[in-house]
Amino acid sequence: MSKLSKKQAIGQLWEKGILHWKLHPVQKEMYDLYLNSEQKLITWLCSRRIGKSFTLGVIASETCLKNKNSMVKFLCPTAKALKQILIPIFREIFDDCPLELQPEFIASESKYRFKNGSEIHLAGSDNGRAENLRGTYANLCIVDEAGFCEDLAYTVRSVLMPTTQTTRGKIILSSTPPRTYDHEFIDFIKKAKADDTLIKRTIFDNNMLTPADVAQTISLYPGGMQNSEFRREYLAEIIMDKDVVVFPEFTDELQANIVKEWPRPPFFDYYVSLDVGYIDFSAALFGYFDFKAYKFVIEDEIIINRMTTKTLAEEIKAKEVALLTIDSIGELKVPYLRVSDNNLIVINDLYRLHGLKFMPTAKDDRDAAINNLRILLASEKIIIHPRCKNLISHLRNASWNKAQRRELARSTEGGHYDAAMALVYLMRNVVWSRSPYPRGYDITNPRNRFQRLPSKDDSFATHMKNIFKPKKSL
Repeated sequence: MSKLSKKQAIGQLWEKGILHWKLHPVQKEMYDLYLNSEQKLITWLCSRRIGKSFTLGVIASETCLKNKNSMVKFLCPTAKALKQILIPIFREIFDDCPLELQPEFIASESKYRFKNGSEIHLAGSDNGRAENLRGTYANLCIVDEAGFCEDLAYTVRSVLMPTTQTTRGKIILSSTPPRTYDHEFIDFIKKAKADDTLIKRTIFDNNMLTPADVAQTISLYPGGMQNSEFRREYLAEIIMDKDVVVFPEFTDELQANIVKEWPRPPFFDYYVSLDVGYIDFSAALFGYFDFKAYKFVIEDEIIINRMTTKTLAEEIKAKEVALLTIDSIGELKVPYLRVSDNNLIVINDLYRLHGLKFMPTAKDDRDAAINNLRILLASEKIIIHPRCKNLISHLRNASWNKAQRRELARSTEGGHYDAAMALVYLMRNVVWSRSPYPRGYDITNPRNRFQRLPSKDDSFATHMKNIFKPKKSL
């Protein structure tokens, strides 16, 4: 038997749909884990430059070659990434494919069509393009760089997953960690960890790199392996990007210190703050200034989606009754100040129709107001009750729009981080110098006793006269 040439051997492998020989050892390991997995949803959390996109391209191509009329749906973050990254990867994979097996790329439909009727459909997730993958069936669905795709949970559960029901096809989510904690890929990572199915690979697993290569990469980052960018990009750790986060001071340690229950003082000024939205959430915060402790305490919150002024007013009134009714006498304490963003129509309706008076906040110098809140958080001048889960989440996850730092990014769960902005408005309107204690109250006395203080018009002679005034006989 004559020995096959390299070209002939490669041709036969293509005919059998065997392409995993193109993979480096770490890629082949990930390929094998996919092939042997019984999971419907497979999650890869990987270092940069480990070759995950190439591996996914090989898996997609093999699926189409081995099975006639197979359908693979392949999603990446943007249409630009599809053109600049994904299509060149497929071009590299198909470079040695025999002409008679070479798939045709149909640019107008962003798909590869194989000679056996199989197809790979490509789409970016930006601007709703993931909807292009909706419908028909799929033997395999792939989401590359899932941590940077828009509407990931909706795309996976409502667009891709239904296409695999009759085929029992698998779905692969692959990515380096996202730059913010509230990206939906984090939930998929947590679920895979809980199920012990997460496939995680770091730069130290990348056997395509020599120890010298790894050392050189580490040296490029200030602080080396402790650098947050290095840890996220090469150790696949979930770390918030400090260039993106709005409140970097709100760390795990700070959260542990300031998120707690706080005893109310005997006297306090109460505040209500409101950030109005319709498509975004409307968020209201309720809290008071503890003058003696010099801390502002956020006691509760309201989050409403697609509100009307009627429902908003009802929710605020109900919360104020719950928080500000003095049990001993049944009297309702009136907030010292209610403040809102500058939605004058809503402010007017709340007052004229519902008797809730809100003052519109100044919104100039927004960056200074945000920095003021950051300072107050870092110095632990703000206490947040644990039930304020939305506020805690918004402070932790609020990030700037990647296109321009002038606007906050949007999040499916966090809206426009409206509770955090309500806190910004509140902190710029708190009267920190005002004491709520009555005149003559001894704030240093633990028994909270009153002491008589002389009125402004009392004279020294009057005091002396009172001291020596004869007592009335019984």
